[in-house]
Amino acid sequence: MYDPQKPYYNLPKLPPAQSLESIALFKALIPASEALAKLSATAEHLPNEAALYQSVILLEAKASSAIEHIITTDGDLFSAESSEKAADPMTKEVHRYAEAVQKGWLSDRPICTPVIEYICSIIKGRTMDVRKVPGTSLIRPSTGEVIYTPPDGEALLRDLLDNLFFWMNDENDVHPIIKAAIAHYQFESIHPFTDGNGRAGRIMVVLYLVEQKFLNTPALFLSGEILRGREQYYSLLQTTRDTGDFFPYLIWFVGIVHKASQQSTVRANKVRRAMQEVKHEVRALNNAIYSQELVNLLFTSPLVFAHQLVEQGVAGSLSTAHTYLKELGKAGLLLKSDKRYQRKVGYVNVRLLDALSGEIEL
Repeated sequence: MYDPQKPYYNLPKLPPAQSLESIALFKALIPASEALAKLSATAEHLPNEAALYQSVILLEAKASSAIEHIITTDGDLFSAESSEKAADPMTKEVHRYAEAVQKGWLSDRPICTPVIEYICSIIKGRTMDVRKVPGTSLIRPSTGEVIYTPPDGEALLRDLLDNLFFWMNDENDVHPIIKAAIAHYQFESIHPFTDGNGRAGRIMVVLYLVEQKFLNTPALFLSGEILRGREQYYSLLQTTRDTGDFFPYLIWFVGIVHKASQQSTVRANKVRRAMQEVKHEVRALNNAIYSQELVNLLFTSPLVFAHQLVEQGVAGSLSTAHTYLKELGKAGLLLKSDKRYQRKVGYVNVRLLDALSGEIEL
């Protein structure tokens, strides 16, 4: 057994020495796989993927960042259109998480050390290479106690990462969901960066499931479920290191995938229905202002601003854009916000807000 206050130089490489055959794990895996397949099919049939990824991915980014005690408000988050336009450092960092998911998804390389360095660099907004200096440790915030000290030394860390990614990409009989869970555990135990490891590790899981064709797009949002069970998550990672027994952690992780897949499917269906309703109502309201581009724009964020209509070619001028938004507001499709967002008047997409009910506070 290792000393949590000393670097864990003897972190076992993959594959795990433990047999991964378990009836309980197999029983958990069946509904999780089915839920993941249903999510993939649902997301694929959205009329506009931006409806899921531009708004909902920011919710994932917010939850994932909150696990690391990086907190922002929904107003600050959705009023900023990118990390560069965010009003404060924490909101910038949440936006960068969303950008990291999208850019990682668009990368044509399999997951490897350079890709994960690239993802972590986007999250942090600066170059993040594998750690070269010692001194990294995980501390329990409530007590200040050191609960885990990952291995040190760039050469060792890169060797462990090479082993991890080779095992992830190697063809064997380990189910991809189980592989993703073990890979996440191993990545967090290696802890290759000075910061951003948890977020990079969660992105890695979703991108791996896309890579393995279990998802067509990164539509699985795990962080909300992990945030709700954050103490159990940290405890199970630590127990696995202490005992070498992966099963309690794996059964929990598969359960998280199951719940998150179901929740993500419900969310995607709500967004899809809301888009269809708004499309028909805008067309019936005023066919002159209707366009699919307008509907798409209305669903990229629960907050809409006049300049966005101009920038996307939906309206020819700011005055025309304000006219469109006011008309949609009178019809009850949008609600003019009482707040100013960086001195801008925002309109709330009521239908998208309803579809994401309980998840956004504006």
